[in-house]
Amino acid sequence: MLEKLYWKEFKYTGTSFEEAVGEAASLNDAVGRIAMNFSVLEDEVSSAITYLLQTTPTKGLLITGEMSYRAKINVMASLMRTEYQTGTLTEPISEEDFNDLLYMCQKAEELRNKLLHSSWIFDHAKKEVRRRKLSAKMKNGFVHQEEPLKPGQILDVADYISYTAVSVDEYFTHTYADYKSLLAHVVYA
Repeated sequence: MLEKLYWKEFKYTGTSFEEAVGEAASLNDAVGRIAMNFSVLEDEVSSAITYLLQTTPTKGLLITGEMSYRAKINVMASLMRTEYQTGTLTEPISEEDFNDLLYMCQKAEELRNKLLHSSWIFDHAKKEVRRRKLSAKMKNGFVHQEEPLKPGQILDVADYISYTAVSVDEYFTHTYADYKSLLAHVVYA
C-alpha cells in the first residue's frame, strides 16, 4: 500500500523557531508585526464599542467577536456620532478629531489588506522583494500590480497600525474618565 504524501491534520512539531528557520528575516518580522498590531487595533475598537453600548465585557465581546473589522468601525462611528448629536459628552474631543481617528482606522485596514493579501516575489537578480497583487474585478478587469518594498517600509505600516491602536485607546480614555480597554496585550510581572 502506498504511503500518503500529505498530512490532513495540523500538528505542532515541537521544533523551536531557531531550529526550523535560524535567524529571523527582517521582511518576515515586519509582515508579522502588521498582523499582530492589527489584532491589537481590532481589540481596541471592540473595547470602545463595548463601552459605548454600556454593557458587560462578556456581552460586548460576544457581540463584537463575530463582527468584521469594517463592521466594528461602522458601529463605533455610529455610536460616537450619536454621542456627539445628543450632547452627552462632558469633555468631548472634537468631532473633527474623531473623524481623523476613523480615517486612521480605515487607513490601517487598507494598508494591512494591501500587504497581507498580496504575494511576494524574491528577485535575486535585482536584489529586491516586490509585493504582487492580482485582481479581476468587473469595473477594472484584470489588474496586475507590483511594487518593490523594503522591510523598513513594511515596518512603517506596522508602526502606523500600532499608533492607530494607541490613538483609539487614548481618544476614549480622554473622552470618558471611566473608560478602560478590556483586553490586555502586555502582561507585566
